[in-house]
Amino acid sequence: MIKITTDSTCDLPKKLLEENNISVLPLIVTLGDEEFFDNGKDISQEVIFDFVKRTKTLPKTAARSVMDFVDFFKPFVDNGDTVIHIGIGADLSSCHRNAVLASDEIGGDKVVILDSKALSSGVGLLALEASKMAKEGKSVQEICAEIERLSSIAQVSFVVDRPDFLYKGGRCSRFSFSMGAMLKIKPRLQVIDGKMINTAKDMGPMRVVLKKYIDAMLEKYPNVKKERCFLAHTKMDENLLKEIVEYVKSKNIFDEVIPQDAGSVITSHCGEGTLGILYLCD
Repeated sequence: MIKITTDSTCDLPKKLLEENNISVLPLIVTLGDEEFFDNGKDISQEVIFDFVKRTKTLPKTAARSVMDFVDFFKPFVDNGDTVIHIGIGADLSSCHRNAVLASDEIGGDKVVILDSKALSSGVGLLALEASKMAKEGKSVQEICAEIERLSSIAQVSFVVDRPDFLYKGGRCSRFSFSMGAMLKIKPRLQVIDGKMINTAKDMGPMRVVLKKYIDAMLEKYPNVKKERCFLAHTKMDENLLKEIVEYVKSKNIFDEVIPQDAGSVITSHCGEGTLGILYLCD
């Protein structure tokens, strides 16, 4: 049997994980002296934002160790499964390297590590596709080849409402932060070839910026896999989120449009009011 695994940056709803038999290794978020697993229970977006407001300190995130990955993979291998692990991209976290080292320790033919070149629901979409192929009886080689192809053309991007987390985390300069705040610039971050790149700086109210951004992404990457797309977000205004969901649905492109709270690791790096449209291309 082929077993699909991922990590908690996948930002997939519990229902989809269970329906597709995808197992998740939670990463770690540290608030001050306290460590939490990013498992959807121990920590939340609200806890993170409250901590930042109280302490003026950003959360820290951490990859899991090689031994953590060994312990995670071993029960599936002992059960006779071949594991295909699709986690956060290699250029975005040391998780990928640690997973590869764990695979080497267990036996590379029993645990295959794929580079998603993605984060958030971009990772999740690839894991879902791998699970679907496994259910269809595809081989390990067929699944790996297709996931490697899709990972190179997946559409993974976000618009950040407030760049203060990017500034505090050293991902933008003081000048860019000050000018962005003054001019109400919303950075557009896109994962290209596995690297996070600032591809646009839109100005204006978030409602206008998000629709412009969604139009731009769908125009630039029109060859979509229609099954589903995700709108991953961090502490969005409820009415605005509903409006954006309906806006994407109104285009009649995707069979399913899924709004999804970003997990604690993604939230720790993006801050409040971030939203991304994520989908696979064909």
